[in-house]
Amino acid sequence: MWTYVLFNIKSNLKRKENLILVVLFIVCEIALLFILNTKSFTESPYQTSLGISIASVSQKNDPKLYQEFMDEVNLIRQTIDKGEQDGKEKNWKPYCEYKVKVSVLEAQWYMVTSNMPNDSYFEHADVLEQLRKEYGLPDLSQYEKLIVQKSNDINLYFCSMQQARYFDYLLKHDLTPITYSYVDASSVSLQIARYILPVVLPLLVGLLLFQQRERRAKTEKTILTISGVKKKYVRWNLISDVLFVLLVVFLPILVYMIVLVPFKGVSNLIYPVLYYKPGFTGFHYWDTQGLDHIELVASGLTNMSVNQFTTPGMELMPLWQCTLFVAFGLVLSTIFYVLLITVLSKLMKNKYLSLLVFLVVLGLCSFASPLGNMQKINTFNPMSYRDFGMNLLGTSYFGYFAGIVIIGLYSVILYLVSKWCAKKVRV
Repeated sequence: MWTYVLFNIKSNLKRKENLILVVLFIVCEIALLFILNTKSFTESPYQTSLGISIASVSQKNDPKLYQEFMDEVNLIRQTIDKGEQDGKEKNWKPYCEYKVKVSVLEAQWYMVTSNMPNDSYFEHADVLEQLRKEYGLPDLSQYEKLIVQKSNDINLYFCSMQQARYFDYLLKHDLTPITYSYVDASSVSLQIARYILPVVLPLLVGLLLFQQRERRAKTEKTILTISGVKKKYVRWNLISDVLFVLLVVFLPILVYMIVLVPFKGVSNLIYPVLYYKPGFTGFHYWDTQGLDHIELVASGLTNMSVNQFTTPGMELMPLWQCTLFVAFGLVLSTIFYVLLITVLSKLMKNKYLSLLVFLVVLGLCSFASPLGNMQKINTFNPMSYRDFGMNLLGTSYFGYFAGIVIIGLYSVILYLVSKWCAKKVRV
């Protein structure tokens, strides 16, 4: 089997058309990395503090306590000014410490001013309390009696809570804050996976494999008559085609990683990435009705939503682990695309027609499920999961786990259809 698989891969690599496609693909990747690297210098690696609102506080309840509270607020404002200056001067250690302190105080204040009935609404409240004590911060709950009107909005709490844990992680692991477009040996695979592969991967599969029917026609006429081989032939072709595409996709990424190691190292492999846990562990659909806009706050390689309902479900994951999950999704997507073009090429005599149908089907599915789409029916749309990085990191309305299951099921169905085609459809 492996002799046949290797023979197919080598023959694919030797074709001039395929070599041209591979070169163009690599050129696009290099251009993207150059653009992202340039863009990262203009992006801010630090976030503006959300602040502590005193609009709901009145001194009538206790003038003395109110003065104490204002003294604390003034100290916090001074800390913010100093911290923002540290960020501009790239004094990252004191900046991270400032971000932890301010974020903990902000989260605590949102807890105090919230009208929620119990602490079950406030995830990681115990972690915040531990950080408050660890960093020697004041307990703002003592000023609760000054509040004249509480709010039901707890979204800002979640954002501050996530930032506190995020920057505490950076501080304790001696990591430097990075921007959303940052490129190094650790992040290059994720950047390519979310900027290029969602569009290029299906095109690459279609263009690399659509001529397979003609080249394999003579071989199939002989092989499909051999007893015992016919059942394995579909599997052999699938393995060789998938490995060929994966070689084209992942080998350049591996080269980029090796080339970038001497420049920036691989310390960011443990960099914290915020991922959407409910969508990672089960079928969880975002209910975002009523939102007029999405306000995003960059946290390193993640865009975290301030006002979306997904914010409470965001958890920390090391970058190396995130990369592996995204890579697994890419492999599964590749299998799906290969099986789809294989089935279409078997059902249609004209190779150009099969390629056209392949691209039109995927294009229409992509059009039906853009990033801002909220239709639950698109849970079953395979192109809702064309970017597994987006699904994992919480910037898609459809979760990672659902994508793995749906794409996996479609792949199984297409594989069974391709086996049926090998039996019923003449070459």
